[in-house]
Amino acid sequence: MIYGRVHAAAKSRLVRIIANAVATTDSFLYDVCQQDQSTIGSPNIENLRLFRTASQTVEHQFSRAVDAAFGKFQGKLKAGSEHPAGLALVDIEDIDDVVNSELVSEAVVRAANDGITITCLRLCALFGMQAAKKINAPLSEKQLAEYLKAALAGVELPTKIRFMLFRNFETALLSALPELLDESNEPMVKHGILPHLQSLRASRASDPAVERVVHTERAAVPPQNAATAQHYRHFDDAPEIGEGATEQALFRELCSHLHSWRPQHGYYQDPAMAGTPANGSSRRKLQKNETIALLSSMQRILPEAVALALTNNELSLSAMLKSAMLGNTRKIGLAPDVVEINQDDEDAVDLVGMLFDVLMTERDFQEEAKSLMSRLIVPYAKAAVLDRRLFLTKAHPARKLLNALAEAVEGNQGDGAQERDLLNRAEVTVDRLVAGFNEDIAIFETLEVEMRSYLDQHQRRIELAEKRAKEAQRGQERLENARMLAARELQQRSLNSGLPVSVSEFFSRYWTHHLSMIALREGEDSQSWSLALQLADDILAMLSTQPPSARLQPMQRHRTAIESVLSSSGVMADTSSAFIQKMTDEVCMYQPMSGVPVTEVVAVAETSAPKASFGLHLAYDKNAIEFDEADVEYFRSLPIGGWLQLEGSNGSFSPIKLAWISPISSRLMFVNRRGVRVLVVSVEELAQMKKQGKLIIHAEENVFEQTLDRVLHRLKADFS
Repeated sequence: MIYGRVHAAAKSRLVRIIANAVATTDSFLYDVCQQDQSTIGSPNIENLRLFRTASQTVEHQFSRAVDAAFGKFQGKLKAGSEHPAGLALVDIEDIDDVVNSELVSEAVVRAANDGITITCLRLCALFGMQAAKKINAPLSEKQLAEYLKAALAGVELPTKIRFMLFRNFETALLSALPELLDESNEPMVKHGILPHLQSLRASRASDPAVERVVHTERAAVPPQNAATAQHYRHFDDAPEIGEGATEQALFRELCSHLHSWRPQHGYYQDPAMAGTPANGSSRRKLQKNETIALLSSMQRILPEAVALALTNNELSLSAMLKSAMLGNTRKIGLAPDVVEINQDDEDAVDLVGMLFDVLMTERDFQEEAKSLMSRLIVPYAKAAVLDRRLFLTKAHPARKLLNALAEAVEGNQGDGAQERDLLNRAEVTVDRLVAGFNEDIAIFETLEVEMRSYLDQHQRRIELAEKRAKEAQRGQERLENARMLAARELQQRSLNSGLPVSVSEFFSRYWTHHLSMIALREGEDSQSWSLALQLADDILAMLSTQPPSARLQPMQRHRTAIESVLSSSGVMADTSSAFIQKMTDEVCMYQPMSGVPVTEVVAVAETSAPKASFGLHLAYDKNAIEFDEADVEYFRSLPIGGWLQLEGSNGSFSPIKLAWISPISSRLMFVNRRGVRVLVVSVEELAQMKKQGKLIIHAEENVFEQTLDRVLHRLKADFS
């Protein structure tokens, strides 16, 4: 039977694909254990053990999933008994596999959409189905991605290993996709199933991600990668690139300062050259492919000198990186004392070193995040040498990947499951970059698309947290405003000193609270507000105008209103009756004292705003602070969603976003990357913080652009 042959051919190829993915994942985990010299019981060894225990189950369930999909398509769909597709709830534990499956599906569409469509149309035609049913075919992009998700059902594996297996499966699938489609189509074409449709072989060379690979110098491509040389071109020889004038001007300014900064600070490529003029050196300039080879030799394991520079502020990260490069020249057959890095490549390495120096010292990275981000130094130095557009275009995939990774780890302490998952996802991404980056810049785009897709999923949780922060701040502001209104009404009603203790307590403790609750729930225009004010005025008038013997009846008449006031503060039943009786007794005995100055019933402190929680700052008297009016105007025009950099207790700067502006107090509420409220301030206080250097304003929102701006700032400061 034709369908049986298609089933057998596809299953044979798919089984080899999953076996390849499992083997690749196993090799990577084993290499990690070897490099870290892991011992029994260590996390790396445990991950390898778990994966090897589960691998046979995964392959078996994968094979069964393929059989089930082919059987379902032949049976249920042919009989027309399929259920209509609809929305379904996904367990939170399964959300990662769902996202990973969608990423595989998208990659298959990008790589071989035509071939997949033709194959599925033939399968539909084989059973006389409508073309609309092709999404249910066992070789559709959706089904191909679903096989691994089904294979992992019930399998206990850490999130990062599941993610790694999906990515390795995707790589193996895309590589074997042309053969899979050809072998599956062959039986159907031979038997005349839609023979006019020509199967297009899926080729990685036709992948848009490869076609969009950014240009760099032709010489950057080593001989073994000469096939991709056509993608690279030096920016000076390619005015058609059309980069913005701002980016080019910034890059040239950076290089100009670098050329003045290096000799003045003695940061030479090799510490042995200190004191020797760079332009007087007789050393041979390294060729582009030699520089790339040096960086590739250091890519997997960060050199000790570079790691030391990350922990010692007295050392230059750029200098240590260049020194490590020249110290490794023997690995490529060159003596370190006869070569030096050419100026263009040295500029690239220096800028990357300074970029990461600023990242590590000024951004809010925890130790785990710092260790993770430090592994990017060598790959990014290599990317900068390969492709100078890294510094010339905001859309460069390496820039976008760094922004995505920083967004995932910055300020992330790994407290909750989602935070830990973000860190794990970032770690897997860095692992893949370090292990897989040769000379193809397209890997940055692939990893960035995957990382950004996951961040978009995570963004939903952040938006919910931000919404809760807004509601909490809005409620707090309304409560503060209600208390201020109650305090105002109390201040307008003054009495002679010597007021009965119970009456003073009634007004300062219970009546003001009752009034603030009315303002909060019903507003100043409500009948309840008017009745509460009338009660206070009647009691005060009674005390000042009526003799003690005439006050009992008015107090009894107001008893219900007084009980209502007390109940709003939780004073009810016997406690309420006892207080009212005490208040009545004291009112009936009270004698106003003539000639005594008028005083307020209660101090304003009773209605002051609540103290801020830890880490949350509230605005204070603007007359007591110093600021520039220009800064105040800037912050007044800051749009919702605008970002700033706030100095933390450890001296690092964290991004904060303007999430809400109070319509009551005009204060600005800022949240961090997780949507958590961190700052509530007036524009005047923001201006003072900027003047004190506790706040940084960036024209750019992204980490890469902000950090590059800080690199220029540091160079200018050092040069001056």
